[in-house]
Amino acid sequence: MPLSRFPRRALLAAALSCACTVHAQSATDLDAVKVTAERTHASTGALGDRSLHDTPFAITAVGREQLEQRQVVSLGEAFLLDPSVTTQVSAYASGWSSPIRNRGIDLSYDSYRVNGLQVSSWGTEWPLEVMEQVELLKGPGGFMYGFGQPGGIVNYVTKKPTDLPTLSAQLGWREQGIVSAGVDSGGRFGHEQMFGYRFNAYQEKGETFNGGDVDRKVAALSLDARLSDAVTWTFDGVFQQRDLSGESPQYYFIGLTSLPRALAGDVDNGVPGTYYDTRSSLLSTALDWQISSNWKASFSYGFTSSWNDVNKIFAYIDDTNGDYDVNVYELGGKSEWKLAQALLQGRFQTGPLKHQVVAGASHQTGLGWDRPYEWSTIGRGNLYQRPTLRHDAVGSRVLSRGSETVQKALFASDTVDVGGGWSVLLGARYNDFENKGSYHTYPVTPTYAVMFKPNAAWTLYASYVESLEAGSRVGTDYLNAGDVLDPTISKQREVGAKVESSRWSGNVAAFRLERGANIDRLTNAGRLLVQDGITLYEGIEASADVRVTDALTVGGGATWLDPTYDKLSPSSASQQGNRTVGAARWSGVLHASWQLPWVDGLEAYAAGRYYGDVWYDADNTLKLPDYTLFNAGVGYRMQAAGHAVTWRGSVENLTNRRYWSNAGVGLPRTFAVSVRLDL
Repeated sequence: MPLSRFPRRALLAAALSCACTVHAQSATDLDAVKVTAERTHASTGALGDRSLHDTPFAITAVGREQLEQRQVVSLGEAFLLDPSVTTQVSAYASGWSSPIRNRGIDLSYDSYRVNGLQVSSWGTEWPLEVMEQVELLKGPGGFMYGFGQPGGIVNYVTKKPTDLPTLSAQLGWREQGIVSAGVDSGGRFGHEQMFGYRFNAYQEKGETFNGGDVDRKVAALSLDARLSDAVTWTFDGVFQQRDLSGESPQYYFIGLTSLPRALAGDVDNGVPGTYYDTRSSLLSTALDWQISSNWKASFSYGFTSSWNDVNKIFAYIDDTNGDYDVNVYELGGKSEWKLAQALLQGRFQTGPLKHQVVAGASHQTGLGWDRPYEWSTIGRGNLYQRPTLRHDAVGSRVLSRGSETVQKALFASDTVDVGGGWSVLLGARYNDFENKGSYHTYPVTPTYAVMFKPNAAWTLYASYVESLEAGSRVGTDYLNAGDVLDPTISKQREVGAKVESSRWSGNVAAFRLERGANIDRLTNAGRLLVQDGITLYEGIEASADVRVTDALTVGGGATWLDPTYDKLSPSSASQQGNRTVGAARWSGVLHASWQLPWVDGLEAYAAGRYYGDVWYDADNTLKLPDYTLFNAGVGYRMQAAGHAVTWRGSVENLTNRRYWSNAGVGLPRTFAVSVRLDL
């Protein structure tokens, strides 16, 4: 008989305790848990390298320390403490939806970068275990990165070679029965330490909380060579294989005006035979040249690919008793991107004006292959009864060429320091974007900003930015399935303030974003997806962290959003002024970390996150209610045989709240423990 959850947790805890207690010699201080976002430095694409504090845009960056302290395994968890970001799916619930939504807007599969290179997040997330930092540039990223959803751009930064030798090993366990192991090694070698390396490997395998099975393998290698005092060569490679079987269905509500009773997140409604398998890889190289103390150039080339094979269940819930059609969707495909970029950054002075300039050019190609999809209804099911159906894949796996895109760009910006703490940013990107067989467009997306720094701690700014958003392909549940919609221009105006001092830090931003709207249009023959009017997002977000004492840090934040459909045609007039789908009017977070005084090296953290109610449909007939989740954790660092050992334990959804998220069933109460040994 399988062990119950409690005995398995108890046995694991006892085994880990015995393994290290016998070697324990002394305790040492554990670094304070920084449960706030790292506010140091981020890559900003065509804006070049600059500190977060000196950018006229809202950017959240989460560093390695925070990812480890909260035992983060998904992008939504990484940005938990940002009140503007909501999670679309939990780590093991489904591989279908976009991982996060920012300021009420989904990020599309092409809104993600690794080291600035476009990658696909369709059906998977990139592995946080091999990343040093993950960044979210909020709002349109057209000037910085080219095409992308106006909700923002996520950029993962891989771990880099270390100057000093480093070697660590980690073991973990996560409910219901997922065991993980990883190794991280880095250092330098060669004449005068010319060469650097960083190697990471990670695997997790076992039963998910909702009855599925996951097997994920990750490997990453980063190299550099200091060819001279001025020239450095770098290489990065990342590979991930993720196989998920028996996953929870993807739930949709059809024609309902009230919800069925919320389902527990750990209920197993998976259909045997289903699976969601992905492969992701990245290879990139760059040459950085420090021309002088004021000028530097870089030349980079990267290749990324994504492959998926899917046999998935879509549950169309059509009554409040929880009954649904069991629909099977078999599909698969492959995508590849190649990007070459040259970038020049420098500083100079003309009279009293100081200039920080960035100029560059890029060429990116994207290729896609698709296999024939299969969509069928195989029966009926109910939320509260275990499915008795089974479905094994029957579709063809032969791939044929699908999409092909070419994006060529020239970009430049100049940040002019005019004195007295004032500076002005002017920038523009010229895009030559072709979706072969569909459209060819040549937009220029500008950005303007004014910044004022009354002192080193404060930055006040006002900015305007435009972004070109590629037209999406219409999904299979529309009459015009397969059509590619036209590209649209998004426009955002933002004013904000950032402060960073020794005892507290914070930021506030007010924004207005206009985006082309995709509207469901009902006809006698069925439903069409059309472009009509705009979606308007106006809001204010604010957050702050205060170091109350050397041992206690508290923080929090809130976002207010007014998201509406506007400027609709008469055929869609009934939706005019409605709140946009999936966008909460209010959201907020409170968190704290405390180095406990009773035991050296012991600390605790807690966080409470409020998610406001959202409308499920553009007609505003079905509302998903608000909910609040609580997370908590402890950490302890000790010495064992002369090596640092770090223990961590955490729990998500502490009260085991049942709730509907916009993508389906919410996360159940989930425990995780880990131990890391630094050799």
